[in-house]
Amino acid sequence: MNEQRQTFVDWLAQRLHSMGTRYLFGVPGGGCSLDLIDATARHKIELVLTAREDAAVIMAGVYGLLASAPGLALCTKGPGLASAANGIASASLDRMSVLLVAETFGPGELNYLSHQVYDQSALVRPLLQNGQYDILAPDYEELDAWLSGLSGPTRQPAVMFPTADAFRSLNNKKVKSSVKTSTIELIETKELVVACEMINTSANPVVILGLEAATATLAPEVRKFVETLKAPVLSTYMAAGTIPASHPNYAGIFTGGAIEQRCVNEADLIILIGLDPVELIRKPWAYKAPVIDLCETKHVPHYLVPNVQLCAPLESSLNILTAKLDPFSSKSSWTNDKIKDHREGFYKGLEISLESGLSSTDVVKIAATIFEGKPRLSVDAGAHMFSACAFWPSQEPHDILISNGLATMGFAFPAALAAALYDPIRGSLAMTGDGGLLMCLGELNTAAKLKANICIIVFNDGCLSLIDIKREERQMPDLGLSWDRPDFAAVAKGFGFKSWKAESIDEFTMACVKAKKQFGPCLIDVKIDPSGYLEQMKSLRG
Repeated sequence: MNEQRQTFVDWLAQRLHSMGTRYLFGVPGGGCSLDLIDATARHKIELVLTAREDAAVIMAGVYGLLASAPGLALCTKGPGLASAANGIASASLDRMSVLLVAETFGPGELNYLSHQVYDQSALVRPLLQNGQYDILAPDYEELDAWLSGLSGPTRQPAVMFPTADAFRSLNNKKVKSSVKTSTIELIETKELVVACEMINTSANPVVILGLEAATATLAPEVRKFVETLKAPVLSTYMAAGTIPASHPNYAGIFTGGAIEQRCVNEADLIILIGLDPVELIRKPWAYKAPVIDLCETKHVPHYLVPNVQLCAPLESSLNILTAKLDPFSSKSSWTNDKIKDHREGFYKGLEISLESGLSSTDVVKIAATIFEGKPRLSVDAGAHMFSACAFWPSQEPHDILISNGLATMGFAFPAALAAALYDPIRGSLAMTGDGGLLMCLGELNTAAKLKANICIIVFNDGCLSLIDIKREERQMPDLGLSWDRPDFAAVAKGFGFKSWKAESIDEFTMACVKAKKQFGPCLIDVKIDPSGYLEQMKSLRG
């Protein structure tokens, strides 16, 4: 192929491959989708044909998050884009970089068409910060800069609406990549001086980690800062593993709820590192201690107005502050024993004890022990997520994948598929409720076709448990939120999965032992007793 006369779609595929994109996820239409599939195949980007468009965008977002590259998805016009909308919302609020290429109508077609027609731009516009690009005549320099923004620190989705003619148009010039190495450094500012003084005179600082800090590059800097400060650390769900769960400074999870208040109420200074307000529950900020906010993005609205905010690359902020910490003048009264007491109180508060049957904490603890915490875990929205995020022994960033910004059901299984593609040897473990799995059952076919190294654990309690416990808390009558428990093991077996059913600790333990030996798709259908969920949620959230 003549490099000087390549088509636009070939340029796009080549550009995305150079940025680290390796998979294209989606359900194609019959227009420019086919051109994109053809071009990406030539540039070693593999198509993953999914059952649904929303799952495709979630897979693309998670793969991009793990690969530090733009995720790539496609869909057709009309129903395809409408189906993809929940995935776009997830990418937006869960801070994942995705480029969705959506088919659109050609020039003049809307003069006579009404079939599948609605305002596609209006549908996605509220979900996008990086915007959309309607392509009739490609401006390569502008597009290249736009694509480069997808891999920036804000991690947001974008939608491209190309026509088939635009995809096939010829590019007559070479385009230099607009990717630039960041040289931004945190300079000596008044805020920095004040932050250093506040830290060095603090007696009981507490650190709260958020999603911006959850990268492999930043994790060592975070740990160095925390160890120098000798402070307890709490992390949001999405920052799990940035400080390992086994670390002596780890004190538990922070959601903005009740269970962490015993620890944070002892603080005379709260240091936020990369906390995104999208991660917290719908309760006001509960603390009066002064706050230092280290962030890379300013968010409005926020739960609080910090006393000092350093908005700069976190690596720079942490390096400077760590170097300026004064261990000799520090009055910190924290000890490992005190932090351990808070950590053990956190675990005890979320433990579910049943006289018989299987609880969600039983399932997570047994799976963590047998799988040794090695597969990457993805977690769905639902009551089971409290146990999953608390008791899974995360050691590195993104050891747990969760939709915490949108908190959408149907996330765990597609996320686990993407994680298994990213790291087939490590594999992935999806913990999902029965309601969440019902939303994306079609992806069992995707996993089987890919022979993905994935194990799905279904918390089968026959109910929308998280919603039902809120009904129970409000002392409302039965509102029909339950159903007969499906036989997910039989369904999965029909797709070629290895599968097991478990109704006791012994049966579940044996199923995990067998699943661990498998390399390929498997599923464990676990009958869960949901009776402990209400007290667990009260302990966590208040």
